Amino acid sequence: MSSLRGAIALSLAAAIWGGVYVVSRVVLRTIPPVPLVTLRILMTLLVLAPVYLRRRRRASAQEYLLALLSGTAGFGLSLVAQFYGTALSSAHIGSLITASSPAFIALLAVPVLGDRLRGTQVFALGLALLGAVVVMGPGGGGASLGGVLALLLAAVTWALYTVLNRRLARTQDLTFINFWTAAFALAFLLPLSLRGIGLPYAHFSLALWGGLLYIGIVSTTVAMYLWNYGFTQLPAATGGLFMFVQPLVGTLLGVALLGEKLGVWLWPGAALIVAGVYISLRESRGRRADSLAPRGAAD
Repeated sequence: MSSLRGAIALSLAAAIWGGVYVVSRVVLRTIPPVPLVTLRILMTLLVLAPVYLRRRRRASAQEYLLALLSGTAGFGLSLVAQFYGTALSSAHIGSLITASSPAFIALLAVPVLGDRLRGTQVFALGLALLGAVVVMGPGGGGASLGGVLALLLAAVTWALYTVLNRRLARTQDLTFINFWTAAFALAFLLPLSLRGIGLPYAHFSLALWGGLLYIGIVSTTVAMYLWNYGFTQLPAATGGLFMFVQPLVGTLLGVALLGEKLGVWLWPGAALIVAGVYISLRESRGRRADSLAPRGAAD
């Protein structure tokens, strides 16, 4: 039952993030990436602060250090790279490339969580990276090289955020993790965004405010809780499978709402990414099944 709850939570989180790529394409026309991420995290903290202050518990210096690394190098940097990459590409390419995160999660789980990485997973990682390159196509598939590199950085840093929080979840609850990663991310980004805040944002439309609420509350406060909860119920590599709900939703919404066209190189690139992550996840499930088998059955 816990696995089912984890699967539902991860699916909902990934579906919500699939919509972010479409919404952010609209919001980024008015607000630059760094101020947008800062506003997103600030809105999240306003929601989380009362809950955290009511339920806060003691934490060690190591736990605060892990939250600091997760919030800055993982959360904050990943969101900025994601928005920059989306602004320089398209909603469906953005959601597809960052969905290569499961391969990086499997890789980073080795030093952070103590997992073992086999040759099959290295091969799977190579397939996923190749797929991200193929998505561009000869003409970039509607995305610049800088956009693709930014999206790959977002995928790597998001994987770091995921595995660090899974390690933190061994000793801390989700309220601590969500609050302090957001707080450290805000402290990291606020100095970078001061130049942009206070520009022509007074002319916000109702649609823009709606986009900000979706990005700041639904896709951050709600989805981040669902994502971190899901990874407490499932193995790191297995949980990464649900990231592929994100490009499906992002692609469908990008075509339906933004009129984006699917380039011919999208499909072979998507196939390589899916194949790479599938191989990685199958390897992880096989190893877990072997570890749970009776000694006699394994001989």
